[in-house]
Amino acid sequence: MIKRKEKQFRGTRCLNCDTALDISEKYCHQCGQLNSTKKLSIADFFEEFLSNFYAYDSRLRNSILSIFTKPGVLAKEYNEGKRQKYANPFRLFLSVSIVLFITFNFNSTEQTKTNKKDNTEPISEEEALKKEKDSIALDFLNLKVKEKGVDKYIIKPSKDSIYTQDYLNKNFKSDYKPFTYRITSFRNYALKYPEKTEENCFKELGYDNNQINKFLYSKSKLFKTNDILEEFLDFFYQKLPFLIFLSLPIITIIFWLLYFRKKINYTEHLVFSYTYFTFLFICMILFNLISLFSESLSSTLIGLSFCILFPIYLYKSLRNFYQQSRWKTILKFVILNPLFALFLIISASLMMLIGILLF
Repeated sequence: MIKRKEKQFRGTRCLNCDTALDISEKYCHQCGQLNSTKKLSIADFFEEFLSNFYAYDSRLRNSILSIFTKPGVLAKEYNEGKRQKYANPFRLFLSVSIVLFITFNFNSTEQTKTNKKDNTEPISEEEALKKEKDSIALDFLNLKVKEKGVDKYIIKPSKDSIYTQDYLNKNFKSDYKPFTYRITSFRNYALKYPEKTEENCFKELGYDNNQINKFLYSKSKLFKTNDILEEFLDFFYQKLPFLIFLSLPIITIIFWLLYFRKKINYTEHLVFSYTYFTFLFICMILFNLISLFSESLSSTLIGLSFCILFPIYLYKSLRNFYQQSRWKTILKFVILNPLFALFLIISASLMMLIGILLF
């Protein structure tokens, strides 16, 4: 097969930048494009694609192997200038984040299918009557139990009901339930009375007509079910890669402050952060794939990883990247934990706020 690189197709000027070339030059010395005048065929097109893919694939393979077998070494060698055999850490992290996002959505789709299948199963007459009990304020289930020989009634609110603000204030104190039941009440009200406005809802249920309630009312109509908390946490979990991606430049400041005596600039610390979280994201991809076959196994592996694997990996990464003694690394590792805890609390609060706004 005649290839585009053969001498008979070489020209005297670059087709890309119009630089003068010699017939002996395979590539343009100005822009690096192949010196060939041969028209592009299907075979040439796929050959060029595969060669570019293999060039990235080999760097990808080297990067993945290094990340899993030599924690912190990829970032160290990349900062030292050994970049030809590794994929760009930012590009790799971005690619892994996209794959992780896809696996999250795939799991969400499978869960939705399962829920729809479960909802098609017949329900008992008692359950059907319970769903029909949807009045403005007084729908709840009374469960009669005996405690020390005395009859006691426990009120268990229904997510499919509508509750007034006064009812929620009297029956719940400092729990998160008043907030979730307020949203479900708004959602159920909008579904039952689609012709009524939010002002009607607030007036009939006794809520203040303020910006917060208006915001909650508009968001309540976006939920697909009355499992508000579960649905929001699923949404937040699916957006976690994106939120961590936005938080990484801030996370890197912790390493920069902790190792300020090392002659390492902020960008080099950032490379370390990208490689560490690339490892975490790849593990999360594997957990998501395992969850398709076994939720319990996936949950067990996630628990063990966060308790044992990820801390050990972080210690090894710190030791290999910053090249400090064992005891100094242990000390820095111990200091990092409360800093990370504080940062995660702040970040989680901000990400929850962003998640609510983006929902």
